[in-house]
Amino acid sequence: MAHQITFLPSQLRCLVDESETVLDAATRQGLRVPRACDAGTCQLCAARLVTGKARLKHLNNIVDASDGPIEPVFCCLLLPLTDLQLEIERVLAPGQLPTHQVSAQITDIHQASKDVKVVTLRLPAGKRVDFYPGQYLQVVLDSENSAAFSIASAPRNDRTLELHIRATNDSDSYPLLERRLKTGEILKLSLPHGETTLLKMQHAKKLMMIAASTGYSQIKAMLEGLTAANDPRPITVYWGARSANDLYQHDAMLAMSQLHSNITYIPVVSDHPEWPGRSGLVHKAVLDDLQGNFSDWSIICGGSPPMVYATFDDFVAAGMQPEQMISDVFDYAPR
Repeated sequence: MAHQITFLPSQLRCLVDESETVLDAATRQGLRVPRACDAGTCQLCAARLVTGKARLKHLNNIVDASDGPIEPVFCCLLLPLTDLQLEIERVLAPGQLPTHQVSAQITDIHQASKDVKVVTLRLPAGKRVDFYPGQYLQVVLDSENSAAFSIASAPRNDRTLELHIRATNDSDSYPLLERRLKTGEILKLSLPHGETTLLKMQHAKKLMMIAASTGYSQIKAMLEGLTAANDPRPITVYWGARSANDLYQHDAMLAMSQLHSNITYIPVVSDHPEWPGRSGLVHKAVLDDLQGNFSDWSIICGGSPPMVYATFDDFVAAGMQPEQMISDVFDYAPR
């Protein structure tokens, strides 16, 4: 008989037969639970049994939380007799990566436009830090302030990563960050964060990426990941900005679309009368092109919450299914 195991505080779940340990079943089902010895001696899989009853492997002992939580119990020894709730940190879902706190050095700063800097950081040697294209990081400024930025590059062998940082008067944290944007400066980072990654697009037939302003940075990282993997799927990129100068890597995007025949790049400018290309709001340009036909499209949207929700609402009204679009905004600014 299978029992449901709920890990707290992550709320991740798995089903475990009475003849299988919690640790083995969780691992088989793709969850990542800390493990080493599988004998209860290393204590990496130590947990707190909140509810339920289990037998201990190789022993006749029964642990029963009917009279209150029991700790420590070890996931590598637990054979469930009922559904269990277990408190244990660092349980990760399939594909989820652990978050690291690291110090990184600024190696280069390039003024890409009047208000956008492209900042290159080098992660420390000797500590593996994995992330997926599309994820973001937090720059920890002090005990109360941090600033979030999409990682604007796919993982690199030289341990560097790229951020696109736009000057703003709307953030209390930006002045703190601006003072530290100097070559050689050490920044404290927390990464990776976010679930808007290519993992969610594995089964998509066609990819549409819509970005406003520095929302492009997330799209750029994903494009690097896709092209490195020689992904053949059709990809259409819409990049919206107020002026042509705000398309700060326009030439690079043109070059990418010319090099990869499956990538279509459509820049859209909203406030530049001399601009010869598409004009207006970027999501309106998409609507004009699709004419209500969202079939087979999976959509990634990067921008401010007002921009993302305006795009989402207008697309749904035009026939898009809500599950066709993903964005970090849906997680950090839910409505």
